[in-house]
Amino acid sequence: MRFTKPRHPLTGVSIPVSALRTAESCGTGEFADLLSLGKWCEGTGLDLIQILPVNDTGWNSSPYSALSAFALHPLYLRLTEVPGAGRFEAEIRAFRETAEADRRLSYRDTLAFKLSIVERAFAANKQEIKRDAAFLRWHAENPWVLPYTVFSAIKKERQSAPWSAWPAPLCDPTQADIAAWHDAHESECLLPAWTQYLLEGQLVDAARGLQEMGVALKGDIPILMSEESVDVWASRRYFDPASRAGAPPDMYSTEGQNWGFPVYDWERLGEDGYAWWRGRLAQAAKFFHAFRIDHVLGFFRIWAIPRGETSGLLGRFSPAVPISRSELAERGFDPGRIRWLAVPHIDGDGLSVALGTDARRASELYLDRIEGEDLYNLKPALDSEQAIHALAEPRELKGFLLSLHADRALLPAGHDLFLPSWYFESARSFHSLSDGEKIALRHLARGSRARSEEVWEKRGRELLSMMRDTTDMLVCAEDLGDVPDCVPRVLADLDILGLRIERWSRDYKCPGAPFIPPARYPRLSVCTPSVHDTSTLRGWWEENPDEREIFFSTLGAGGPCPPRLSRDLLQAVLEHSLGAGSLLCVLQLQELLDLDGELWSEDPREDRINVPGTVAATNWTWRMPLTVEQLMGRRQLVERIRTMVGRRRERTL
Repeated sequence: MRFTKPRHPLTGVSIPVSALRTAESCGTGEFADLLSLGKWCEGTGLDLIQILPVNDTGWNSSPYSALSAFALHPLYLRLTEVPGAGRFEAEIRAFRETAEADRRLSYRDTLAFKLSIVERAFAANKQEIKRDAAFLRWHAENPWVLPYTVFSAIKKERQSAPWSAWPAPLCDPTQADIAAWHDAHESECLLPAWTQYLLEGQLVDAARGLQEMGVALKGDIPILMSEESVDVWASRRYFDPASRAGAPPDMYSTEGQNWGFPVYDWERLGEDGYAWWRGRLAQAAKFFHAFRIDHVLGFFRIWAIPRGETSGLLGRFSPAVPISRSELAERGFDPGRIRWLAVPHIDGDGLSVALGTDARRASELYLDRIEGEDLYNLKPALDSEQAIHALAEPRELKGFLLSLHADRALLPAGHDLFLPSWYFESARSFHSLSDGEKIALRHLARGSRARSEEVWEKRGRELLSMMRDTTDMLVCAEDLGDVPDCVPRVLADLDILGLRIERWSRDYKCPGAPFIPPARYPRLSVCTPSVHDTSTLRGWWEENPDEREIFFSTLGAGGPCPPRLSRDLLQAVLEHSLGAGSLLCVLQLQELLDLDGELWSEDPREDRINVPGTVAATNWTWRMPLTVEQLMGRRQLVERIRTMVGRRRERTL
């Protein structure tokens, strides 16, 4: 799809496809429901619909754990449009009536039901499908289909067992192995291929229908792939098996985050002209006018965590320019001093303080004494968090071993190369240095970071240029976190929109860290008051009294700050957002529903899409409390939104 250059600032609504509810949906939102939402957008003056990733995630309900970078999720298939499914009309209607009575999505039940209907419809029409020229042509034109269907068929045969548990050669196949398996099991591979053919047709129809209405569709492309994906299984050369991606420690997580996703081997991808990424983007361009790059910082550098670690503590940015042994030597660090900084140590007194009477037993089992001194290292077999967690020991002892394991100032980064750990200045070894040595190591760490910035800028510019130039889609970036100085510069140079989440857009260099008014946001940005990983506006307002006081003062409203948002105050906050200088302002549907007194949610916490880092029944299960058709009938709300959005549409670019 081609993004048409707008004449006025755009306004959009964000909602997961699964959260849509129409008179035709069956247990979950479906691709066809986007057309109904598009008609509502026409009536309200909204220009764009933003959705979460829609790739196949199997039985995992998180849209960011895709089993394929190309395949769509069967959850979003409209069963009544599946050829041959008419014979199951009564069954579909009964399931729909039961499922649509639920306030939330029942993910596994809905997916299982849809797969069962498609499988039976396929079985009844298999011979016709085999002769369908359009289907066969589509299959031949999409090279990703063959490995995906083989992967899906084997996974089904092996009851969803991870591919690492499959027998050889299937656990590590060549392209010839995959093709041979397909030829020998063509019938089993045909079902997932046909399902994808139907899904793609329904999403293309929805996207084209939206385009005719003048409503753009914005997709979401996660940077990383699940280790259990067909892409890692079949294209392993593009991934680094030694590392897992995550995030460094911050104010929200002192141990950082380990997402468990393998990191890319960008050099190998580059040797192929980034064909895998270009293919992924071309597939997305069949449906989307714009797309959001999830975690764009990862295209500059990723927080790479050694395999075997469960937290993000001992990760390091990749790529990065390390400190060499010779540089350390020039600063006065001899081999013994370097080992002291790079290998965790503890003395006998510290061991006794930490473990008391258990110190001797623990030292004999898990530590190595250093050359007769009262000084100890962890045994090499325990040099990973995973190994320590596996010990059959009390929590206190494992906690001590984990803290010792993480207590290092330098991390190995190749032969005679080192990188400073995230908390290098908190390491026991750093505190034992002289003042001069501390200054020297800080200087080397700053130099490593400065040289790394140059590498990050070069890589980010190359990769994002490739992504921008591959399609005609508008490129938007989620640029949150520990943002290198080069990132905003590269995004601006490439005309890529950054992200401004209002509650986090503050001038931290000024006293009191005042909120930056949206009117001052740059044109190359997306403004939003909330996203799927945050609370809604009302939730944030009620949960953060100190922040709301500061924010309230930016609205220019008189009187004391109320502890809860009224509908009028909510409208004022949303109008504040709509005044953003950003090219695009996106509001979650939940915020707009709260403008209607009868749709006002009793507990805003129930309207949150996801709480990162948690496994909860409410994550990814929120659905609209009414159908889109009913929403269109609420004329006062439609006019209220239309008036708000209209003021933004009056501005010219």
